[in-house]
Amino acid sequence: MARPMTATPSGEATAGAAGSSASGVRALAPVFLSYRTSDGRDLATALAWALRATGVPVWHDITDLPPGDTARRLHAALNSGLSGAVLLISPDIRQSSVVRDIEIPALLRLEDDPAFTLAIGSIIPRAATSAGDAASRNTLNYAAPDALLAQPPGTLQRFKQYPVFDDAGIAALAREMAAQRMAAVRALGSSHLLLDIQTRLDPRGTPPEVPLAVRTRPPPPGRRLPPPEIWPPYAAFLADLPRLLSIAGANRLHVRGGAHLSVAFALGAAIPATSAWPVSVQDQTGAIWGEPGSPPRPRHVALHEETSRGQAEAADGNPVAVSIDLVPAQPPGDAFAKFAASHPGRYARILRLQPVRRAPIPTEAAESLIADLAQRIRACAGQAATHHVDLFLRVPFPIAVLLGRMLNTLEVTLYEWDDTDAVAQYAEAVTVASGRGGGPILQRRNS
Repeated sequence: MARPMTATPSGEATAGAAGSSASGVRALAPVFLSYRTSDGRDLATALAWALRATGVPVWHDITDLPPGDTARRLHAALNSGLSGAVLLISPDIRQSSVVRDIEIPALLRLEDDPAFTLAIGSIIPRAATSAGDAASRNTLNYAAPDALLAQPPGTLQRFKQYPVFDDAGIAALAREMAAQRMAAVRALGSSHLLLDIQTRLDPRGTPPEVPLAVRTRPPPPGRRLPPPEIWPPYAAFLADLPRLLSIAGANRLHVRGGAHLSVAFALGAAIPATSAWPVSVQDQTGAIWGEPGSPPRPRHVALHEETSRGQAEAADGNPVAVSIDLVPAQPPGDAFAKFAASHPGRYARILRLQPVRRAPIPTEAAESLIADLAQRIRACAGQAATHHVDLFLRVPFPIAVLLGRMLNTLEVTLYEWDDTDAVAQYAEAVTVASGRGGGPILQRRNS
C-alpha cells in the first residue's frame, strides 16, 4: 500500500517550497510513469494528462525523455528527484526489460523513503470463476504485478492498486495522487496554497516545483480554443479542489500563470466567495490581485454600461448576454454585436460593460471592480427573470478568476474568442455554476 508522504520545510515558503530528503525524494517534484509502450502508451498518456489537470506534474518518457542512451537517461531521471511514481500494469509489461530491470529496482529503492508514494494502476482482471462471471472483468488480479514482472510474491502486491479500465478509474488514481501531494504540502507548513496554471503552453520541460502545477492540453497548432478533451479531467480537479485545500491545511489559495478565460472563470467558481478560502491572483507582471486588506483609499474604475432588450421574440426567462471588455486597447471590430445579431430572439437582455477611460486597471481597484461587475450582471439577469447568463470576456486573467468567485446562483456559459478560421467569432466553451455538488462545470464544448 502506498505510504503517506511526509516532508520537511526548506526553501522559500511563499513559492511552495519542496521538502527533500537524503534519498533525493522531493515532495513537490514530478511523479514518474512506468509502463510498457506496446500496450500501455494510450493509458499512460491519458493518465499523464489527468495528473497534470489535477495539479500533479509528471515525468513521462514521451515528453520528458531526452535523446541519447535510454538506460542512462532513465537512470538520470530516476535519480534527479521525484515525489512518487505510478506503475501501469498491462499484459505486455512482462516483455519490458526496461521496467523490470531498471525502473522497478530504482522505484523500490526510492519507496524506502516514506516521503515517496508508489501506486499501481492495472488493467489485468482476475480470472473468471465461471462462464458468466461478469464481475471479474472489472476486478483486479492483485497478484499480476509480481507475476508479470518476475518479482517475489508480495513485492508489488503490498502497494495499493487502482483499476484503470476506463476514464473514471484513471480520474480516481489521479485524485489520490493529488491528495497524497497535498498531505506533503501540509507537512511543509505553508498556510497559502500556490496553484500555477497554464492552458496554452506545451507542458514539456521541467515544471515548477509548486503544490499544484495545473497543465492542460494546449490548443493544436494554429488554433486558439481550449481543446474539448481538457474539460473532463479539469472538471474532476475543480470538483476536488476544496478537498485538496483542506488536506493541505491551507487558509488561502494563491493563483498564478495564465489560462483561457473560460478555464480561469471556472477555477474561480470552484472556490466561490462564500467558501472558506480567500483567493489572490498574480498577473504576468508579478502584481497581486485580491490581496487581503483594503488600501486606505481604494481605486475605483468607472464603467460605461449599455443595456438593451433582446429582439421582439425574446421574452423574460430567456438568457441574458453580457460582454465585459476591460482591455486598454480597443477591440478589432464589434464581434459581440455581430454574435448577438446572429442569434435573434435568443436573449431577453443584452448588457455591455467597458471602462469609461481605457487604461490598465490598477490592482487595488480589483475588489470594488469585481463587486461592481457582479452586481450589474446579477441585476441584468434579475430584470429578465433568469439565472442563465452567456458571458463574453475580454479582461485580464485575474479578473476572470475573481469574477468567477462572485456569480454563484447563476448558470454562466463562457464564450471564447476564435480568430483562427476564415470568419472570426465567439465560440461556446463551457457552462459553469458554482455551489453545486460535483463541481462547477455543468457542460462543455463537444467539438
